[in-house]
Amino acid sequence: MVAFHAGATVIPGGFIGVDIFYVISGFLITTLLVREVGERGRIALGTFWAKRVRRLVPALVVVVVGTLPIAAVLSSVISWDVLAAQAVASVLYVANILFWQQSTNYFDTGTGLSPYLHMWSLGVEEQFYLVWPLMVILGAVIARRWLKLKTVLAIGFTLVFVSSLGLSIWLSPRDPDAAFYLLPTRAWEFAGAGLLALTAARIRPAAGLRLLMSSAGVVIIGLGLLTIHEGQPYPGIAALIPFVGTMLILAAGGAPRPDPVTRALQARPLVWIGEVSYSWYLWHWPLIVFAAALFPGQIWATAAAGVLSLGVGALSYYLVERPLRFAPRLTGSVRRTFKFGAAMTAAASVAAVAVFGAAWVLMRQEPLRTYAAAAETLPTTNCSDSTEPCVMGDRDGQATVALIGDSHAGHWVAAFDEAARDAGIRLIVRWKSSCPSMQVTVIDNAGRYDPTCASFREDTSLILANELPQAVVISNAFGYNDTIRADDLTELARPDQIRRWKDAYREQLSSFQDAGIKVGVVEDNPRMLFNPAECLTRLGADAVSCQSSVDDAFSLITDLASVHDEMTSEFAIEDVFDVNDDICSKVCMAVDSAGLPIFQDQTHLSDVWTRSKSPEAASFLRAVAE
Repeated sequence: MVAFHAGATVIPGGFIGVDIFYVISGFLITTLLVREVGERGRIALGTFWAKRVRRLVPALVVVVVGTLPIAAVLSSVISWDVLAAQAVASVLYVANILFWQQSTNYFDTGTGLSPYLHMWSLGVEEQFYLVWPLMVILGAVIARRWLKLKTVLAIGFTLVFVSSLGLSIWLSPRDPDAAFYLLPTRAWEFAGAGLLALTAARIRPAAGLRLLMSSAGVVIIGLGLLTIHEGQPYPGIAALIPFVGTMLILAAGGAPRPDPVTRALQARPLVWIGEVSYSWYLWHWPLIVFAAALFPGQIWATAAAGVLSLGVGALSYYLVERPLRFAPRLTGSVRRTFKFGAAMTAAASVAAVAVFGAAWVLMRQEPLRTYAAAAETLPTTNCSDSTEPCVMGDRDGQATVALIGDSHAGHWVAAFDEAARDAGIRLIVRWKSSCPSMQVTVIDNAGRYDPTCASFREDTSLILANELPQAVVISNAFGYNDTIRADDLTELARPDQIRRWKDAYREQLSSFQDAGIKVGVVEDNPRMLFNPAECLTRLGADAVSCQSSVDDAFSLITDLASVHDEMTSEFAIEDVFDVNDDICSKVCMAVDSAGLPIFQDQTHLSDVWTRSKSPEAASFLRAVAE
């Protein structure tokens, strides 16, 4: 997993390490709980949870408190509130829920990565630790009246396994964030391992069969590492691969005399890595994120950070995790353990609140206030939830022009509204994020397909047919590389994606031409390989440090921009609104000569800057409406 996070593309399925860990954790915890019930007739919940506190809390809090100031310095002040919330969620073990609510794409390697993104898995684990012993206790209570304990637990675990796996398979393609981050779609991995724990003592395969099972488990996990990739729904069916592989290894490893594969997995170096793995896991992601921020695009930096994190994790294990986990003063008192854990958690929360307070103060100072204002979200007035025309500009104007497109039409709405009023033009606006105006199927950056996009286009067509505008202005993003899909949502090769875009664009322009509607187009703007708004709001940053080369800024839109140029030439479109020369000359700027921030985020233009272009937009609209 560390290698995957560090950028090792040879193992695209490196993220399945979490699934392996969940299976192992479910097996071990269930074994401990069932053994305790069998020996004592009950579970000492306080003692169980106190052990988890001593094992997990100290090392986690040290990582959060130690990395929080570094993360603040390296990130944008406008994101400090989110950073603080993620830090608090991490130490409260609800980071998975927060990242789900924030619609955080785990596989997004762009800007703004959270140093606490990996804490989602600890949230799932701790929520399992909270619920699972209660389930075993409930099983023990039922067993006293009706069935044997293991029979009751087997029924309960099977119900959890089947329902959770079914939910995971159903939800993964429909809501990838919820399926990835939340316990209900991960619980089947723990429950399946729990079923194995109930029967492990009776599994006594012959030596040859044990070797076959452990070897098959290693091979299956290896295939998962090489074949599972971020583009497919996950966990879903794909997560069965690491699950089955790990289950085979666990089933083969319980014999008194381990087979050669199990013996190899129990080698001292691997056992040592297992001992320090928790601290290593805690440290590896923040260090990789920091390396990526300091040396953007440099794979050697993230690789070095991954290696360094093992040393840092080992130090954390020997200096923090192990001493506090086995400290006599804590192990001797459940109450003292909980007080200590609560104090450490409170300390981390106070540190996070301090970061939030610092952001509140800094955001009231210029130029940070101006830069922060530019990073506000796109306007919400897009009429995507209505079949009625969204009328702006001069409502009594003699000429009517429609502005249609995706969010790259949206960031021009305020400027075109003002321009249309100045030009005496009635403006109809229809835009929807990640929904190009032509009939082409796309997914968003999180891999989600929006089924309402098709109906939005249909409603737009009806509005245009009823309004009969003199002209239509098309404004779409050209950055849909690798998000264009076939109608059945299957992936397409890049040439096929470009072909589908061209065919859909040609069909749209032909329909307007046949209807006698004049067409104007907005040239798509460049986008940075980083977020200019976040760059400008980092401590010590300035406009020069947030510039980009022209080649980099246009590299992500080259393919579809070429299609656009071809189509405007084929249909002899003369009215083109292009402000790219105002953004880029020798370099592409984040701030213009008047001190206005140009970008809202990595791809969208800021409202304050587009409004400054309303005089040019008014001239453009007059020409289109002629």
